Amino acid sequence: MILPGDPPLDTPALREAIRGRLIAAARQDPRIVGLVDYGAGSEGRADAWSDLDVALFLRDADRAAFERDWMTWAGQFGPLLLAYIGGVGHPWTVYAAHPMPLRVDFAFHAESALAQMRAWPNAPQSVDAMVLYDATGGRLAEIAQEMVGQSLDPPDPAATFTSVCGDFWYYILRTLSRVQRGQAWGARQDYHSIVLNLLSALLRLEVGATARWRASAAAVGIEAALSPERLAQLEGCIPGPGLAGVEAALGRAAALGWRACRAGAARYARPWPEPLARAILRLLGTAPPPDS
Repeated sequence: MILPGDPPLDTPALREAIRGRLIAAARQDPRIVGLVDYGAGSEGRADAWSDLDVALFLRDADRAAFERDWMTWAGQFGPLLLAYIGGVGHPWTVYAAHPMPLRVDFAFHAESALAQMRAWPNAPQSVDAMVLYDATGGRLAEIAQEMVGQSLDPPDPAATFTSVCGDFWYYILRTLSRVQRGQAWGARQDYHSIVLNLLSALLRLEVGATARWRASAAAVGIEAALSPERLAQLEGCIPGPGLAGVEAALGRAAALGWRACRAGAARYARPWPEPLARAILRLLGTAPPPDS
């Protein structure tokens, strides 16, 4: 138990302490029938900067009341710096820790929704690593066992390539339209939040680096997936200031996307929208790059 005035624990120590306090609280609370770590900790990827992702399964009749007072419940595990419903629709919290405050993401589910866990993009190391508490008669553990070591690759890489490739050229064109309207910040938002993400996905597909595809953004860990040459080309797609900076970056991104689409089309034996890509490169004043 942390007492008022106690110095904050270091971040990894607090993560483990809260994990233990959650288990103890669940054992004393008949409303809670299951406690699951659905994040990096259950997959053996946690480091000093990792958060804690915890899903609670609650008796159906108790879920609504539990959610109404969830902040009070969460406050027992450590000094809260933040507690709110995040943009994803479930509770996010931050606890005081050193050197970095600890993020703990909660998700509350009804016991009747246990089977939906099978669709979660998680591949735990073991049942014990994922299931922290099970009062469901073993049903929770059975589902977790099915998830142990599962592939998080796209189920159909060729279809995924077709979709990502199409999205890339569509959003390149949309961002260019914003540039032509003089909408500098709208173009920049599209470019940073959509185009670069799709370009990162294309570059992963180009080399078949699709591990954890269903569980994380394409740019996460991309440094280990691409060659130094491709990484340097991707780095060159960061835009400079103003409309001119975005437009120039669009040209570089389109040229790199062309290379990735050509290579991906060969890898996955799928067509790609080369006529549209040529038209966009022409609008950007960029020549189609040689094969590389």
